[in-house]
Amino acid sequence: MLLAASTPRTIGFVILAIVFIGGLVYLFFNIRAAKGEVGSELELAANRRDDVRDEDLEGRRLDFALGANLVMLTIIGVSLPIYWLGEPGRQEGRDVDTARIFTNRGEEIYLEGAQCVTCHGADGTGGSTSYALTSETGEFIAQVSWEAPALNTVLSRFSEDEVLHTLNYGRNKVMPAWGAPGGGPLTEQQLEEIMFYLRSIQITPDRIAEQVESGVLRAVRQHLSAAGDEATDEQAAQWVSEARGVADKARQLAKDADQSLALEQNSEDLRWAALDILVSGEGLDPDEWEQYKTYGALLFANPGTAGTYSCARCHTYGFSFGADEEMTPRVNGRDTPIPGFEDGLTQAGGFFGPSLLEGATLSEFESPRSHAEFVENGQTIGTTYGRGGSGGNGQMPGFGPRVETDTVGPGIPNDLETPYPALLTAEQIDAIVAYERNL
Repeated sequence: MLLAASTPRTIGFVILAIVFIGGLVYLFFNIRAAKGEVGSELELAANRRDDVRDEDLEGRRLDFALGANLVMLTIIGVSLPIYWLGEPGRQEGRDVDTARIFTNRGEEIYLEGAQCVTCHGADGTGGSTSYALTSETGEFIAQVSWEAPALNTVLSRFSEDEVLHTLNYGRNKVMPAWGAPGGGPLTEQQLEEIMFYLRSIQITPDRIAEQVESGVLRAVRQHLSAAGDEATDEQAAQWVSEARGVADKARQLAKDADQSLALEQNSEDLRWAALDILVSGEGLDPDEWEQYKTYGALLFANPGTAGTYSCARCHTYGFSFGADEEMTPRVNGRDTPIPGFEDGLTQAGGFFGPSLLEGATLSEFESPRSHAEFVENGQTIGTTYGRGGSGGNGQMPGFGPRVETDTVGPGIPNDLETPYPALLTAEQIDAIVAYERNL
């Protein structure tokens, strides 16, 4: 890359030097050849002074001038195409260099300028920040540790425009506005530099799956331990395997009802038919169905990675700051539960996102399929969803795979499409939908 960019540049400088030196030589000899004024025109007209004879002018000197010009034209005719052959390499090198510079600047802003690392952790792995809860009238309630989600998967959840919207205007009154439109201190270019840095820290699908599974197993252990002795990792893994087996049974029931669903080309139709069964429980063992919905509930409130992969972050008030945990005066400024949390969290009761209780998702989405597709794709800026969902801010993330088609910042090709992996599998999303539609 460096060779492609530097060699044509060197050739260009050589051509420039030859032309410049040739011009100086021409001026030098032209001045030397000039003759002083003989006298007034009355004595001798300028066009009558002695000069080179036609025989000399049209002979050796003319041949020299024409030869020199031919050499210069040959150099230019050969060198310029060679120079411009390297133009794609120079443009690509410019884009690579721009990305490197903007990424480094974005990292500096993340670590030192805006100090995003304080809340979101090194390399965007997630973290927490101390936050003072106050009442609507401003009275102090408690000092809590508010979990900030990981940003090394943020481009799987949101488009770059949606991330910029959050950077500009903040989120849920905890994440402050950093961009000038929202009254923050950062310029548009600085936000673009942060975007370059965020692109550089996105993690692999395998790492995402590992984090999701780790959080689910943690939740399952807590669930099983609440009913008896402390559960082991092996017991938790076995419980998850049994819950997933319910989805296999639903798919078999769907194929039994319609043999065409067994065909490979009808795999998507099979998914939706099985989801209808998982939501209704029709034909499933009641105990197994309850276990499956519990699995969906644990996915809904996945505690792993600062709640990055959970729905409860937005749909359950208190989830992000452990409102149902023990309060101590030294840490929280109080030793009694936060008002409203004496009996624990109200799962899916609403917070930054709406309440999902009392059949809210049934009213919003006419079918399990449309519900699941919304969870996969998320909300889009300026687009309504469901039967009456508002559009505009795009702050409901998508948990399925997505492709970025409108990458921001300089040096980005207009036709660039960047794929980002899903945060949850289709099977995991279906379990969450079955849970939500039975609230």
